[in-house]
Amino acid sequence: MKNIIALLLLCITLTSFDFGSGTAYLNCKSDSGRTKFYAELQDIEGLLEKAVLKIDDTELKYKTDESHVIFDPKNGVLTMYIDDFDNKEEHLNHKYLQFWSIPSTFKILKNENYHQIYEFQAKIYGTEPRKGKEFNTPIIILNCRLEYEI
Repeated sequence: MKNIIALLLLCITLTSFDFGSGTAYLNCKSDSGRTKFYAELQDIEGLLEKAVLKIDDTELKYKTDESHVIFDPKNGVLTMYIDDFDNKEEHLNHKYLQFWSIPSTFKILKNENYHQIYEFQAKIYGTEPRKGKEFNTPIIILNCRLEYEI
């Protein structure tokens, strides 16, 4: 009888425990080290919570309300699009960002339910953060690491 009660309590405890979700952290850097991109993704396949592009010493932070993320690790795909307007009616301070992984470079370093690590190269293109430059950045290739852990 004691074993049945202990087993019942263990089952109740395990089924009521909320494992929750985690945040995936994306860190990217160009070969030269001049360009860096950092992003946080809610539960790796969810919403974009934070995105920052830094070229040389100039940083551009994005509002992530109007963003789209597609993640398909089996096919080596991670894409992001951010459309950030400070004033939509007058199109003032429009910032955008396009990010896409290069599938042939996608490596799965760790793939467990609660801990995943990926490395790959990606291309990034968007609003130029530096003053005195064109409105858009060139397409820049980055070396990236995406890590997710609950």
